Amino acid sequence: MKSISLYRLNGILLLGILSVIALYYGRLFLIPLSFAIILSMLMLPVSRKLEKWGLNRFWSTMSCVLIILLFVAGFMLIIAAQAASFSEDMPQIQQRLHELMNQTQAWIQEQFGVTPQKQVAFIKSQITKLSASAKQYLTSILQGTIGIVAAFVLVILYMFFLMWKREKYKTFILKLVSSESQAEAKRTLEQITKVSGQYLTGRLLSMLFVAVFYSIAFTILGLKNAILISVIAVIPNLIPYVGAFIGAFFPLIMTLISGSTGMFIPTVAILISAQVIDNNIIEPLVMGAQLSLSPIMTIFAIVIGELIWGIPGMLLFEPLFAIIRIICSHIPQLNPFSYVMSDDKEVTRKPGWARKIKQALFN
Repeated sequence: MKSISLYRLNGILLLGILSVIALYYGRLFLIPLSFAIILSMLMLPVSRKLEKWGLNRFWSTMSCVLIILLFVAGFMLIIAAQAASFSEDMPQIQQRLHELMNQTQAWIQEQFGVTPQKQVAFIKSQITKLSASAKQYLTSILQGTIGIVAAFVLVILYMFFLMWKREKYKTFILKLVSSESQAEAKRTLEQITKVSGQYLTGRLLSMLFVAVFYSIAFTILGLKNAILISVIAVIPNLIPYVGAFIGAFFPLIMTLISGSTGMFIPTVAILISAQVIDNNIIEPLVMGAQLSLSPIMTIFAIVIGELIWGIPGMLLFEPLFAIIRIICSHIPQLNPFSYVMSDDKEVTRKPGWARKIKQALFN
């Protein structure tokens, strides 16, 4: 058995370390660029369709950018409209909070012997400490908001130029490989483009299903501001696995505050039902088999992404790992890495109805 040389092992470790350093210190540039690349791959079929209908490249690209902007604007309008409705219910919510606070104070006094007066005094002291640093917090929030707006503008600009001159960048990548490998490189690029577009499309369709499911179920249950609660609960679902647990906190808290204790168990049942249906039916249909990473690799992607890029890394590193898997599958020496990153379910033949629905969605 031929063992790997120490020199080669050191080279691999050094490459890994340098890659992590480059990703970490270049995150302000790489994060917007990564989002732009994924959005470009998502909108590429739309741009091609518009060009077949007679639009030139510039206007088809502008149309794709406009679609993204309209989607974001519509999402913000829904949030704003629901927030206005939510503000009308603030008196009832404040009354419910007061009742819950009294119940909590009584429970603390009964369990630990701390009187409500001491509890209030402790809370006031903590509020005083927080108010002393409130200016710093407000400054951080303002800077973060400005940073998000600036990053969004960069994403839109990068997306426009990536789509407008896409043949140039494709030719550049092909020039980096030998003429004998260009056919394989083209197939790799096509597969990466397809998988990246499927990932974002599948994730958005999955979130749309969960949002609609939550909205209908919460409305039937009688929970106020069901649409706003559903939208806020669904946003963290962009993060695989972890997002579902994070998103569940807000509906549960709002159930206790604005609803009644009798709604708590039905709300838990709604949250679990939506995730079971989404994980076992919706996601397998819309995510695409070629994206499939093994569960442990998906968790690795989330953890490593958070360590290097924070929350954006938790969103971006899963498709990045999928792209790495595709590249490894096209390089014989790296096939073992592709194998270990792949999901075993990928080789399972899907039922006929599932294949038909997938073809209707993506073909």
